[in-house]
Amino acid sequence: MEHFPKFENDVEFTKQLISEQSVFCLPASCFEYPNFFRVVLTVPEEMMVEACSRIQEFCERHYQGNEGAQDLECDK
Repeated sequence: MEHFPKFENDVEFTKQLISEQSVFCLPASCFEYPNFFRVVLTVPEEMMVEACSRIQEFCERHYQGNEGAQDLECDK
């Protein structure tokens, strides 16, 4: 979360991810594991690839750090 200062916690992060990218994830604080999010893999592969691309776009848009957003990579 330190690289996403716009969001106070994982709940705010996932709410915004759903709002901006229409990718439904669960904040991991629901499972007593704060500052992460959970993705459930029960959809066809092409939908999961699309969801990963949307998550990457979201993270690149909101990431703030010394290294820059280009360091965020998603295996495709």
